[in-house]
Amino acid sequence: MDVPWNSRRSPVYGLHGVAASTQPLVSGVGVEVLRKGGNAADAAVAMAAAINVLEPTSTGIGGDAFCLFYEAATKKVRGINGSGRSPAALSLELLHERGYSQDKPWPMFDALTVTVPGAAACWEDTVRTFGSGNVSLADLLQYGIEMAEEGVPISDCTAKLWASSRHQLQPESNVNELLVDGHTPAVPLLPPPPLKASTGFTHYISLAFFRLTCLHL
Repeated sequence: MDVPWNSRRSPVYGLHGVAASTQPLVSGVGVEVLRKGGNAADAAVAMAAAINVLEPTSTGIGGDAFCLFYEAATKKVRGINGSGRSPAALSLELLHERGYSQDKPWPMFDALTVTVPGAAACWEDTVRTFGSGNVSLADLLQYGIEMAEEGVPISDCTAKLWASSRHQLQPESNVNELLVDGHTPAVPLLPPPPLKASTGFTHYISLAFFRLTCLHL
């Protein structure tokens, strides 16, 4: 049965593979990794790392990650669970001692709600288990590091989400690590003024990538 083509959008074709994300610059990172001999797993990790800089409101190096990898040679799907575990010392008894219960839960923005980060280990495991072997984890993280050091344009949507969460950052002692000169990043004009790695959030991300690389390589 022929299905009429009613969309105004054209199909996207590519000679060296396709990468998709919410940020064009991040999608470009994925395509670049494929061009350098990496596979889908390599590209996904590089994109996940880079999007920390461009869209920190939706993802984070201190969060969780999951991987589903289809291997064309075996036609099998394998996965990695990079979800964060609850802290080993967190127990129902501890919560009850602090006055929390099912009827009186602890605040959402509280240290007790933070899980042990799983994303970084998932990135490393994905590259080691499913990667092409043609690029290293250090190579894949370099894209995000360069973005943090050289500056990147912030999309309108990301800037609005970042600004809408400004009040949640107010009481924290490290709030300036998530801001630029005390403010959430605004949508830059073209050419975009760089967010220097020496100020605010990009400095924090750059250090995070550096430490991750040192810990795992």
